[in-house]
Amino acid sequence: MPSHHLLCFLFFLLSFRSVHSAFPAICESSNQCGNIPIKYPFWTASGASVHCGYPGLGVRCSYVDEPPTIFLRGDAYFVAEINYVEETLTLVDFDVADRRCPRASHNLTINSLPLGYNSADVNLTFFFNCSAHPWAPVPARAIDCLQSGDKQSYVFMDMSPDEAAAVRQAWGCEEAVVAAVKRTEVTVANVVEEFAGAMSEGFVLEWAAAKECGACEHSGGRCAFNQNEQLLCFCEDGSSHTDGSFCKGRIEFCVYVRQSPRLLLSMLVTS
Repeated sequence: MPSHHLLCFLFFLLSFRSVHSAFPAICESSNQCGNIPIKYPFWTASGASVHCGYPGLGVRCSYVDEPPTIFLRGDAYFVAEINYVEETLTLVDFDVADRRCPRASHNLTINSLPLGYNSADVNLTFFFNCSAHPWAPVPARAIDCLQSGDKQSYVFMDMSPDEAAAVRQAWGCEEAVVAAVKRTEVTVANVVEEFAGAMSEGFVLEWAAAKECGACEHSGGRCAFNQNEQLLCFCEDGSSHTDGSFCKGRIEFCVYVRQSPRLLLSMLVTS
């Protein structure tokens, strides 16, 4: 490690060793929704003027005996688990939870959220109300409980978008929906029998630092936003920055140290 980097780190420790965290209470608190702790970067949805956490990760805690709920793209999902060590959360689609014959009603698009699918997931592709008979070489068994008159519905694992488009057109299906489930809960051979239970167990998402919060978090701060969706950065020294950038004291002085490491060494020796 270059010496000037080490000196910068040492000065940071010395300068902050006697300073207690002054994050606002909304950044320090951990609310409990049922058996799920809600803490940064998640936040409890309320009428507060400022929320500490990532935009889009507000969690609603309505009833003591029900799991918390998060809305993604306007659709409701139960929060079954949040693992703050592995940075993953397990969600169950509100529309299919504990249904004997669930019907997936929407895809989940998460491109602009600080979320991504986990390797524990596998995609199920549903085809609803298909009027034509399945053609080889795609093996298919109809989902009996989703039959509508003479029209049948089907489900497949890990089907590519191109394959799905071809099947939907060839089979005359009214709708195709993709839903994620845990890979351990379903098998190719028994997907028709297992998809309902798998959907009730949910799927896993992982979160990464929101791109607009990167500078703030890298400088030791915590990201927040107000009712006008203006990004904020709360710092451990009690300061806050309404431009949503970073805790300026820490970053700016480290830049200065890289330019003048000898001056810092003199300061440390004489202090």
